[in-house]
Amino acid sequence: MRSALWILILFAAAVAAALFLNSNRATITLFWQPYRMDMSLNLFLLLLVTAFAACALVIYALTSVWRMPTEAKIWREYRHDVAAHQSLVRTVEALSQGDWQEAEEEALRLQQLSQTALSQEHHPAHAHTAKEVQEHQRLLALSYWLEKESRRAKRESRLDIDSESLS
Repeated sequence: MRSALWILILFAAAVAAALFLNSNRATITLFWQPYRMDMSLNLFLLLLVTAFAACALVIYALTSVWRMPTEAKIWREYRHDVAAHQSLVRTVEALSQGDWQEAEEEALRLQQLSQTALSQEHHPAHAHTAKEVQEHQRLLALSYWLEKESRRAKRESRLDIDSESLS
């Protein structure tokens, strides 16, 4: 429905422009000593719209370039969060499968990612909200707990193997 409305508005604008521009005999005279330039109102309006569009395009390009470092920072933080999440999932998966060594390695990697994020948040250039800092602190605490659990499970599995071999 929305697209049909836009098409209808576009056709109405085209009809209005054709009716206005077809019968418009007005002229504009620009004086810039020692020059004089006569042009139709249609051409003047077309040049005016083109100039405004070019200015808007230049302003948009400049603001895009100006925002680029911020966008890159947001993208890097997103990638860091994705890596931390993937590490967390791999840690829990390795724990559930009984692969204690891999679980411990992934928990250590998760700790490194969390500590890196927390150390960057204390830097003045990386202003973060209290909620983000709290989330990273919870993730760090979880990674310590997962590492501890994987080491405990690894020790217990070694003890079970040793007790079975002694029997």
